[in-house]
Order: sequence, then C-alpha cells, then structure tokens
Amino acid sequence: MIHFKLHCATRAGVLGWALSGALIYTPAVLAAAGTNTQSCPIAPPPLSLPAAGNASTLVADQANMAHDIATAQGHVHLERNRQTLEAPYIRYNRKTSEATAHGGLKYLRDGLYLTANKGNINIDRRTGEFDGTHYSVLDSGARGKAARVNSLGDNRYRLHDADYSTCPGPTKAWLLSARRIDIDRQSGRGVAHNAIMKIYGVPVLYTPYLNFPIDNQRHTGFLAPTFGTASRTGFELATPYYINLAPNYDATLTPRVMSKRGFQLGAQFRYLKPHQKGEFDGQVLPYDSKYGAERDLEHFEHTGQITPHIGIQAKYNRVSDRYYFRDLSNTLEDTSTYQLDRSFELTAVQPGMKFSLLAQDFQTLRNHFNGLGGRFDPRPYRRMPQATLNLLTPTAPFQAGLDAQFTDFRRDQSIDAYRTDLRPRLVWGVDHGGWFANSEAAYRLTHYDLSNLQYAASDRYVQPTQNTINREIPSFKADAGLRFSRTLDNGWIQTLKPRMQYLLVGYENQSNIPIFDSSSATLNYDQLFADNRYTGIDRIGDANQVTVGVSSHLVSPNTGRTVARFDLGRVTSFRNLRVGLPNSGTTGYNKHGSDYVAGGLFSPSDMFTTRATLSYDAHAAEIDRAIATATIGHRDSYQLDLGYRYYRNYRPARTVTRLPYDRHGSRVYATTLIPGQFETLSQAAIGIRAPLGSRLDVIGRWNYSFKRHQNIETLAGLEYRPSCCYAVRLAWRHYVDYNSHQNSTIMFQFVLRGLGRFGKSVSSFVQHDMFSATPQTRSTGTFDTIRSP
Repeated sequence: MIHFKLHCATRAGVLGWALSGALIYTPAVLAAAGTNTQSCPIAPPPLSLPAAGNASTLVADQANMAHDIATAQGHVHLERNRQTLEAPYIRYNRKTSEATAHGGLKYLRDGLYLTANKGNINIDRRTGEFDGTHYSVLDSGARGKAARVNSLGDNRYRLHDADYSTCPGPTKAWLLSARRIDIDRQSGRGVAHNAIMKIYGVPVLYTPYLNFPIDNQRHTGFLAPTFGTASRTGFELATPYYINLAPNYDATLTPRVMSKRGFQLGAQFRYLKPHQKGEFDGQVLPYDSKYGAERDLEHFEHTGQITPHIGIQAKYNRVSDRYYFRDLSNTLEDTSTYQLDRSFELTAVQPGMKFSLLAQDFQTLRNHFNGLGGRFDPRPYRRMPQATLNLLTPTAPFQAGLDAQFTDFRRDQSIDAYRTDLRPRLVWGVDHGGWFANSEAAYRLTHYDLSNLQYAASDRYVQPTQNTINREIPSFKADAGLRFSRTLDNGWIQTLKPRMQYLLVGYENQSNIPIFDSSSATLNYDQLFADNRYTGIDRIGDANQVTVGVSSHLVSPNTGRTVARFDLGRVTSFRNLRVGLPNSGTTGYNKHGSDYVAGGLFSPSDMFTTRATLSYDAHAAEIDRAIATATIGHRDSYQLDLGYRYYRNYRPARTVTRLPYDRHGSRVYATTLIPGQFETLSQAAIGIRAPLGSRLDVIGRWNYSFKRHQNIETLAGLEYRPSCCYAVRLAWRHYVDYNSHQNSTIMFQFVLRGLGRFGKSVSSFVQHDMFSATPQTRSTGTFDTIRSP
C-alpha cells in the first residue's frame, strides 16, 4: 500500500445537502413547518471525515505521481478538508484540486453520503458531477437515487431523474420522483420539476413545480393543507400560503373551499417588536350559497409599551352576522362565543399611582330574552369611555388612598348613564412574617346621571324614575392572620395560615339603580375576604360580618412544589343581607352569611394531580357549587383527565321555541325566561390520550350533561404509524352548541415524515378547558415569538 501526503492550499468549505420538508400541491410553493426533519435513522456510513486542514492525503494499493498529478488504483482513499473519497481508481490533480473516480465510488462530506458509478469533482471550487448515484442526507434521514448529481458550488446542487424519500428499505411507503431537483442550502429551499408522488409504488399526484423547504427556517410558501368534512360546511379544503416578510413580521393567506358554502379567503398579518406585538386577521366569504349573502370576520389585537410606564392594548372583533361561528367554525369553543370584544385601553403606572383610560364596545351574537312583563337584554353596555385612577401614598404603616372612576355607559334602546364613583380611604397595615394585620376605612360616593328613561318600562327588574341618583356608603374592615411552619419527620414542610377579617359596609337601597356592569362574584376562598360580594360598582353589598378561614400547604423540600393544599372558610353575618341582584340565582350567600367554602389540591408526583372546590349551604343542607378534576399520567406519554362540575341554580330557566326560517335559511329561535325558576348545571368530562403499543396512539373526549341527559361533546381520534416515515391521523367530533344544534366534524391528516403533511393536526381538537361549552367572549391571543405556523 502506498501512502501519499499531498500538501496544497485550499479553501475551507462544507458541501451538505438537506432534502426534507416538502408537501405536494399542484403547483406548489411550500413553507417550512418548523418541525424536526429527522425521521427514519440512517446507518452510519462506512467512511469517516478527516479534520479540517490544508493538506490532502491519498492512500492506495498502487499510485504514481507525475507533474502534480497522482494516479491511484486498488483501494484508493482520498481525504481533504472534511471530505473523503474512495474508489478503485482515482486520478487527482493537486494543482487544480480536480479528482476523477471510476469503478464505484463512495463520497462523504458534512451531512451527505453518496455512492456513484463515476464522478468528477473540483474539491476547491465545490463543483462536480456524479453519475449513477445513491445518496443519503444524514441529518434529515432523506435518501434516494439520481441518474446524475451536479454540485454547483458551496451550497447549490442539482439532481437529475431523482427519487426522494425518508423511508428505509427497497419498498418505500412514499416516494417523490422528479425529473430534476434543485437544492439551495443558502436560501433553505428545494425545487422539484415534473414531480410525481407515489404511495407504495402507486402514483397518486403529479405537480409540474414544487418549491419546498430543506430546513426548519421560516420560508415563504404553502403550508400543509387541511381537509375534512363537517355537517354545516360539507367537504372542505384549505391551503394556507405563508409569506415570510421579515424576521419580525409575517403574513398568511388561506383559501378555503366548502362544498356547502363556497369559497372563502382568510388572511393574517403578525408583527413583533421589542415592546409591541399584534396581529390582524380577516376572513371573507363573498357569497355563502346556503346563507345567501356575503359573510366576513375581522380581528385585530395589539399590545405594547409606549414608555416604561405607559402601555396600550387594543382589540377589535367583528363578524357579519350572529350565525357566523355556528355555520363556518368546526369547534365547540367558537360556536359558544356570544359576544365579541372591541376595546382600547391606555394604562399609566407610577409608584403610588395607576391611571387607565378605556373605551369598550361589544358585538353581541345572542337575541334578547323575553320574560313575563319585560325582557332581559344580554348586550353588555358600551363604556365610552371609562377613566380609572388609583392613588396610594407610599408612607407606611399609615397610608391614604383614593379610588376614582368615571364611566359613560351607552346601549341602543336602553337607559344610558354617566357614572362617577369616588372612594377615599385610609389604610394601616403591618407584616412581620409570622403574622400580619391591616385595616381600612373608606367612604364611597357614587353619582348617576341617567337618560332615556322611556326604556325603563321594558325592564322587568329595575325601573328607575329619576334622572339623578346619589349613593353614599361607608365601610370599614380589619384583617389579621398568623403564619405557622413546621418540618415533618420526612423533611417535608407544612404551613398553616389561619385568618380572620371583620367587614362592615353600610346599607343603602340600590334597587332603583340599573345594572350596567355588576354581577355576582364567583364564591371561592379568596372571595370570602373581598370587600364586595358583587363585581362592578352598581351593587355594593351591605355587610356586618366576620370571615374566618384557614389554609394549609404541604411543600416538598427538594423541588419546592406544593404537594397538597387545603383551604376552608366561611362568612358569618350579624344581620340579614338586603342588597341583591335581580333574578341572579344562587350566589353562595344567605341571611346567615355565606356557604362553607373548601378547596384542595393533591399532587404526590408529576403523574397525578387532583383539584376540588366545594361550596356548601349549611342552612339549606345543599351543595351550591362543586368542581373536581383529576389528571393521571404525563403530557409526554399517556394522560387521563377526569372532571365534574355542579352549579345549583346557575342561571334563570328558559324555554326555546323554534320560529320559521329567516331569509337566509337559518333557523330562528325565541328564548323566553321563566321568572323565579333556575337551571342547575351538572356535567362530567373524560379525556384520554394513550399509546397502544409503538405504532398506535388514541385520543378521546366525552362531555355529558346529567340535567339535559345529553352528550355535549364526543371526540375520538387515532394516530397510526405503520412505518417510521409516515403516519395517518383521523379524528371525529360531535358537539351541541348553545342552541342545541347538533354538529359533526371529521378531520384527516396524512403525515409524510421528513416531507410534509396532508390534513389537520388531530391534536388541535383537544382543548385545554375540559368544559369548553361555557359561553365566552372571544378574544384571540397574540404571540411572543414569530415562527412558522
């Protein structure tokens, strides 16, 4: 064996191919999906890479050297600058760095291994040609063959009559065959010309042009299409097109075709700056063939800091009609939306001061509720504007404060009002770690200037007769507590926090004040110690009461995680409570005080967590509210979620009557309230996600109403992975919206690992809220980082 060391100057470089992440669409430009491109592992190549350097090493059985040209035969091995070439015959010109190999060559460089019948390569220029090639992309798992491979420089390659797949073995589950594939590592894109997708050797799709990503960077192009069928939209297909405008902002256009509705176009624009972020969303259906009119949606949200002390938040949401989500959305969460938020808020914060200016409006998607002798209007009032100022002197332990608010309430065909509320207060407080004590004396002055009193007669519950209403309410509270801590024999830490509060709030008859923003607060352990049992300002609950509570935690000394928690408390009233809300149902309070409120958590490990809250009316010997949830397993493996909730008299009873269809073909319903009667909520939910072996995962979800004897939501899905290079996902969902409409959806996804996916992610069906049917205000969240969808 002859060993030559050929020393010559060269440029350092890396020739690496990354062939991955394409989804067939005809014709198509595909965007990176931001997922790992590695799928089926590739066996390590029989060659190894040399260290970077300026020397060339040639090892052969026979070799000759003449005029800077080395001719070698036998087992020839050439190394240079992170490149290795093996062949039975190699002719190498060390002056030009050109190498010619015959007889079956092997070539390895960073991320790429190939075999070929013959090849010519200029090592310094990173150019060359290989014939009869089989290649492997080591980092992505891609592999295939090509009649010819051209290296066009440092980062560009061309494959002729090439196959591409991530499936191992001679029989490919999926294979992309193309007349030509161009790879540009600098731009992160690949382009296939005259490409055919084959599934187990059977051609299923042809595209004359396919532009796809070869890495996980953000690129302009088509994202994975989604397709499925739903009872209201029929068969549907959506093909999002992602536009990478800049590192900190992007856009997505989404054409959507629905067999029962027509063609819809959606658009999204997102931006992210050091102190600001936001997004625009829009959808337009020029003509809904079933509804008979144009339908559209707009959404905008912005959050930002003008200065370190001044911030803004803006939201705008609108749909063309109240049935938009019911007809065009396939999720229970959207169809449960009953109002859309539109608001702008400016907030300024300084030590001892907070000021906010809010303008807020809503689009309501529900009809008025009719009742005997009047109606209940579900539309929230506009606040145009609402100014709030909170002041507190920094001197402790004695402090003086002022809470002030002015609001202009407006609503069409309703009583309007200017409301001014002032609450000066004196505060004293000390905290010595093991114990704390504080007290507050306040005097609330509220002034209402009402207009449009002619609409008062249509309100069954509140009918003011004067344009001006003044209210003055004094209050005093004293709060104290102890903090105990001990270390148990096993090293765990147990805390005990008993607490007592006395609250005195004067009584004033408020039954003539319309309800603009008040409702009953949800009774929990923290709410027991609140100053008011109502939200908002229109109702200030009278009080002469003592609240006693105790809280205990068990903390792991190793992780600091709370292993167990228990809270128990109750309000004892010394006089009958007189201030109330009309037709409000169960509030958790009675003439003796409040319910007993208990809450707990038990989480001995990351694999098991259970939570529970209970509100018990001892006077009536009834449970007013109960919620219990349990999570078994781990998010990365199997997981079982169990939940139950019970609300006694949680809303006024109502009857729903079907009316004739409107001019758009939508069923109209009339909802009538039944005064003095209330509905009780009793629901159970089960969710499961579990692997059944190494190839099959299943998900399921069930939400049932015991009072309505009805399945609210049923979900079943599976992911089957017969091979490491592809998977099939299927999900079915059936749910009932707030008007008791039955809806069904089927979504399908075919995943080609290392290439792309067809269909919608099955995991997107599983929502975080087990009881997702709760009516809500829609407010789409923004994002913290820009990334490909």
